[in-house]
Amino acid sequence: MNIHRVAEDFSNADLQDLYRRSEACDVVTVNDRIEELITFTTTDPKAEGFKLPWADTHDKVRLKKGHLSIWAGINGHKKSTCASQVLLHCINETKVGIASFEMEMKETFKLMCKQAAATDTVTEEFARDFATFTNEKVYWYEVMGGVKPLEAIGAIAALADKGCEIVLVDSLQFCGVSDDGGHEKLFMNQLIGLAKALRIHVMLVHHIRKPSSGGDEYKPSRFDVRGSGSIVDQAHLLLICWHNKSKAEAINAKLHGYDLSTKDLDALDQFGFELTVAKQRALPFEGTIGLHDAPGQTFSRRDGRKFGLNIPRTGVV
Repeated sequence: MNIHRVAEDFSNADLQDLYRRSEACDVVTVNDRIEELITFTTTDPKAEGFKLPWADTHDKVRLKKGHLSIWAGINGHKKSTCASQVLLHCINETKVGIASFEMEMKETFKLMCKQAAATDTVTEEFARDFATFTNEKVYWYEVMGGVKPLEAIGAIAALADKGCEIVLVDSLQFCGVSDDGGHEKLFMNQLIGLAKALRIHVMLVHHIRKPSSGGDEYKPSRFDVRGSGSIVDQAHLLLICWHNKSKAEAINAKLHGYDLSTKDLDALDQFGFELTVAKQRALPFEGTIGLHDAPGQTFSRRDGRKFGLNIPRTGVV
């Protein structure tokens, strides 16, 4: 049988009857979904979903079950670092899963441990306490490099089977679909279907196209997301990460006692990191959340404020 011919033969009466019967299960009434409909209608959308780590964002953006968020940015602009801090915050409420094809488990564990301690130097005692606290709260899919699309989907499902309600996939370019717009669109559709079916939130790290002019100072928009337009079109939430390299350089120059230029002094007054909500279906907020670099590769709403995570400590009063 020619599959393509059959798929395109919409006028075939036998096929119409076959699909009529097969699709009948998707025709529903209000009573078939009554509790879901009432809950969705009466629940405040600002109170539903997982919160980001920063208190004044809680009524602006949420990571909702059944949704897919894109975390996009230029290479080296701390997309994975920001996503890690979000996951760390969320383990107070649920289990999380990590499928990182760029960083080994030991690297992501070290990053999260430093973020939990809010320090760049972690003691062995704290690392052991953190390991005990996160055991069976954080799950890793321990595969490096590129995977096939079905392997990526299988990994997400396997992490969900462990009870993970948030799964981070880092990144799309390692999922074997970035060389074909059609495959990319289908994969995105499958990710969204999977998130909905499993009642989980999928965080997908992705890259920005190389800007036609400028470098790290360029601030991307939704139109700069690499790949087909279906990536942004299908996602429920698009967040763009931008790290202020000029400020980081000015801070480094100041620490080493170098004379600061007018540009350096201006940069010191700016935010060190910007998280831009470029698209959001669940809540009306779209805009930029200004953050600062803080100890332990965390980001804070106020300069110098430690993020950290309260965990049970062994032998600590």
